[in-house]
Amino acid sequence: MNNGKKSKLIGTGVIFGTMAVLVSAIVVGKNIRNNRIQKLLEMENYSTGNTRKFGTLYLDNEKQKRPIDFFEFKDIPVYLGQKIEIKDTNKSDENKLSWIEINDNGKRLLVCDRNILKEVSWNELNEQNLIFGKVVIIEDKKYILRLLTGYSEKKDNKLNEWDNYIANVDNIVGLPICTEYDIEDISNEDNEEEINKDDNSNLWHWYNLSSFTQSESSKSQKICITRGFNSRTYSNQLDKDLKDETVGYRPVLELIE
Repeated sequence: MNNGKKSKLIGTGVIFGTMAVLVSAIVVGKNIRNNRIQKLLEMENYSTGNTRKFGTLYLDNEKQKRPIDFFEFKDIPVYLGQKIEIKDTNKSDENKLSWIEINDNGKRLLVCDRNILKEVSWNELNEQNLIFGKVVIIEDKKYILRLLTGYSEKKDNKLNEWDNYIANVDNIVGLPICTEYDIEDISNEDNEEEINKDDNSNLWHWYNLSSFTQSESSKSQKICITRGFNSRTYSNQLDKDLKDETVGYRPVLELIE
């Protein structure tokens, strides 16, 4: 083969090789975009009662593990004045938060299925705009990070979110229905097995650790309302400055269109 033909063949090979690399890069790029779009579309579809692993709690930029002790709550982080943030989902499953999807007439919520922080006061959460809400971006989606409402009675003829979703007093399809064990004010240990075998151990984890809500006492601006602990419907009032190991932070993410 003469040098001229050999050079042409080499040149042609280089061209085809370059084209193959470009086509491969385009295909990979397209697949990445399609996967990203599919992921975003899946995140916009909320099915009430579905569990979603999503987002990671950070305290002063240090990622935290998802609490899994629902009896003594020893693995729930204690608040020590850190900056509280929920950021993009960490790749490790133990760092992923667990949420219950709610689709309520177009209002799409992710309600954390457990408390993720304890020994923090209502006022300390409010100082970081975590009570009534602030806008956050997680996985390229915009949310309001806030707490559930939790009035002990109807306000403006509407149920509060705790009774609506966690207590599920209207029997919303996809959410567990209250039993006699989690409606009544349980104050003894005889019923712990019954309490923890159903939705408490599998979904909402309300027993023995109550949750702060947005709601405030109608009688005093210094008092807030907590829900859970003795029963799923239990309501208590607490000084906004009080920090207690039996009250925790249960966040909510509300998707913004």
